Amino acid sequence: MREVERFSKKREGGILRSCGLALKWITSLLSVSDDICGIPSNQPRFIFSRIIGGEEAVPYSWPWQVSVQISDEHVCGGAVLAREWVVTAAHFLLNNKIEINFKRSVKQYIIHPSFNKTTMDSDIALLQLAEPLEFNPYVGPVCLPAKEEAVQPSRVCVVTGWGAHEAVPILVLDTCQSYYINLPSKVTQRMICAGFPLEEGKDSCTGDSGGPLVCPSEDNSGFYTLHGITSWGLGCGEKSYPGVYTNVGVFVDWIKHITSENLISSKCIIIPFFIAFLVLMNVFLTAALLLCFSGLGGGREV
Repeated sequence: MREVERFSKKREGGILRSCGLALKWITSLLSVSDDICGIPSNQPRFIFSRIIGGEEAVPYSWPWQVSVQISDEHVCGGAVLAREWVVTAAHFLLNNKIEINFKRSVKQYIIHPSFNKTTMDSDIALLQLAEPLEFNPYVGPVCLPAKEEAVQPSRVCVVTGWGAHEAVPILVLDTCQSYYINLPSKVTQRMICAGFPLEEGKDSCTGDSGGPLVCPSEDNSGFYTLHGITSWGLGCGEKSYPGVYTNVGVFVDWIKHITSENLISSKCIIIPFFIAFLVLMNVFLTAALLLCFSGLGGGREV
């Protein structure tokens, strides 16, 4: 009997030790590293099929995707850079004239000083949230490019909206400039063009303004970097008129200056299916995942 008792105690201790080690392992998996950005918890899949011509996104594919909503209506996209910072398009803030309510739901918004609402040059703005987000595999920041980092033509990147995404190739800037040469808005070095100018039906469109254009790492490590912000174009999916995006690499110094370079937050624990809502009066800023195929409202600047 004593041998059995000793064996039981030994076995019990072993089980407890094993559980303790397992708990440490599980806890390590449930934490978000201080240095992690640009990693989807579910790798996206693509069947070239809206956004215009895009397909519904896999849930949790793009944890930095933000929907800016007024009176429960999606009007603009954005991308999470840090726990208190979201980047979006400047023209949305000017067009909607929601300074009072918007400041109450967000601590402040900052439009780039060089933004030109006529030419759409420097179409970028930062939103500082009134309350910080909690990062986990379902809500997290996208990576910023290096200063002046250029994304090479023909590289395939991804434009995301609120519920849909589309893989689009980066275009040679000179070629893109030729498509818009007769329009008031000119394509400048502070812009990126992406899409299928020889085809119809594949493009970012209504409601996608301010949303991210992200490019996967070239070493296939699974990281995504924010290279573009959906800005303007002629129509949606029109032949010979590709989508035009703010070139984020040009504005990295400005972004870091405004955010004090605090672009990665501290660790936090996973909350499954977490959706962060900042709500005040009739203005909503939702940092969540692409759970619904609802990117049909609002409007990209044309």
